[in-house]
Amino acid sequence: MAAVLSAAMLVALAACNSATAGEPKPTGSESQSSEDATTNASSESEEPDYSLARLCELISPEEAQQFGGSAEGEKGNSLNDGHAICKWSDAMSLIVGFQEGVSATDPDTGPDITNTPTTIDGLPAMQSLKTDPAVICEVMVDLPSGKMFTSSAAVLSAGEGKYDACQVATQLANLIIPRVKDQ
Repeated sequence: MAAVLSAAMLVALAACNSATAGEPKPTGSESQSSEDATTNASSESEEPDYSLARLCELISPEEAQQFGGSAEGEKGNSLNDGHAICKWSDAMSLIVGFQEGVSATDPDTGPDITNTPTTIDGLPAMQSLKTDPAVICEVMVDLPSGKMFTSSAAVLSAGEGKYDACQVATQLANLIIPRVKDQ
């Protein structure tokens, strides 16, 4: 949706800088800035700029649907501690987020939690399967910047028998971490 709004803003800006019948054609810096905006828009569409600050843009609508989520992500906040998240829900509930001041090496523990150390794109990570009150699998990855990235997946009723929550959470992390690990 942000990409659509950005494109709409560029079109509106371009329309403001264009000459209409009876008006002089823009020259100099006005004409140049319109060309720069068009050039920037086409370079952005060729290769997305992934940012932890824009969580809902970390995966494309097609990628979200491939993992069982909705095409569009929904911004929100974690119920546990309020950190920013993005959620895609359809047959699966997919959630990504990041936190500062926590580490994948110190996950929640308990009788209904199974933690398995792993690596994602060469970085230390932890897969945490929680089975009560619902089955949720979370992959936490320590980024070199000191932030911890998290991807989690839960099978919803429409996805029962079609998806494995830990497999999806791990695939999601493997897709996103190369895009953000330097942040």
